[in-house]
Amino acid sequence: MRQQAPTEKRAIAAAITAYVEKNGLRIHPGQEAEKWAELVIEKGGCPCVPGRDHCPCEEALEDIKKINRCRCGLFCNDTYLEEYERLKDEARGKKRWSRKPRVSSSRR
Repeated sequence: MRQQAPTEKRAIAAAITAYVEKNGLRIHPGQEAEKWAELVIEKGGCPCVPGRDHCPCEEALEDIKKINRCRCGLFCNDTYLEEYERLKDEARGKKRWSRKPRVSSSRR
């Protein structure tokens, strides 16, 4: 991993934030522009798609048009977020006990 320059990290994070605002997008829940900037620096470009030499990449908007998010999952639109939240809520409703409940064995 190469040494990260704080100014380079801030510049990439600012570019990610500006891209989101300019294109009416969202950053996927659980992701942060600063953390993503670290990945971009570490990988030397798009962290998820080899051959894409920067992030945000030019193909991201085409990805979003097709699948409501970029291939990395960092950028997404409202349609994707609505489905994501619906699936999360559905999964919460299906959670089962992680262990069996205690049953009292006392008999009087």
